Amino acid sequence: MFSLKPPKWVYVLFLMGICSIGIRVILDSRFGNSALLYVAVPFLVSILIFHLVPSPQDSSKFSRLMLHLKMATVIFLGTSAFLFEGFICVLFFIPIYYLFVIVGYTFVALADWSEQRNSQKDTLKSSMIPIFVAVLAIEGLSPSTSFERKNYVHHEVVVDLDIAKLKSNMSLPLELPKRRQWFLSIFPLPVEAQAGSLKDGDIHKLKFLYKKWFFTNTHEGEFHLKIDEVGDQHVKTSVVKNTSYLSKYLKIRGTDIEFEPLANGQTKISLTISYERLLDPAWYFAPMQEYAVQQSADYFVNSIFLRETM
Repeated sequence: MFSLKPPKWVYVLFLMGICSIGIRVILDSRFGNSALLYVAVPFLVSILIFHLVPSPQDSSKFSRLMLHLKMATVIFLGTSAFLFEGFICVLFFIPIYYLFVIVGYTFVALADWSEQRNSQKDTLKSSMIPIFVAVLAIEGLSPSTSFERKNYVHHEVVVDLDIAKLKSNMSLPLELPKRRQWFLSIFPLPVEAQAGSLKDGDIHKLKFLYKKWFFTNTHEGEFHLKIDEVGDQHVKTSVVKNTSYLSKYLKIRGTDIEFEPLANGQTKISLTISYERLLDPAWYFAPMQEYAVQQSADYFVNSIFLRETM
């Protein structure tokens, strides 16, 4: 006698196909950056895994959860490959993906447990979970369900250089050190830079190559920064073109740089970077992107104004 029950890999491939189609539909719609993708999808995937992928009945709840997360990880990585997404997208998505996979697993586990106990009180508690997830998943679907996207980061530092030297350093050819803070090291550096003089109307151009799969699946893009205004103690810039891969996550608007002369030849640099968050939910992506911009401000002050090799 043989079993007609298909092996686990058949279920995994089936779920990969469903996820790929569902995510592709969302990405091609105007809801591609909404919480619908980052909250609802992993929650639904976890429910499908729980009901479709068999697990040993005699194993502990923790063991079943670990098996569940392993299956979810395989499905997610396989789906990202089918959709030609890169490792940066994977790193962004995995934490929130795991969170709502665990939430989904908890929901169906509690539902089964309350059904066995036949407790209306426990059933009510478990039924509140999908309502909570649904509320989180609607963020970004419309202006009324979205939080403020425009933001800025302000960075100040006192340096032992005068304003003339700082401006001179800004007009030099761009050389960004490869050694960076751990979070910034995830993102690609420009492969080519074209910098003009520090005059009104000049446009500094950066070319980026991002190999989504480390060695292949390359995305090419450019970042153009226009010098809007150069004063005795300030420089204002704006981004006039950004086709780099990261532009779909974050929209950099421009910078405002103020120089304040201090005693003993020192200068206080005040760098303000304005940007717009493009991804939802805000509770997850807003602090992540703010941290990235803060670290970028410190990196650019050291590498462009001070010309440190780090």
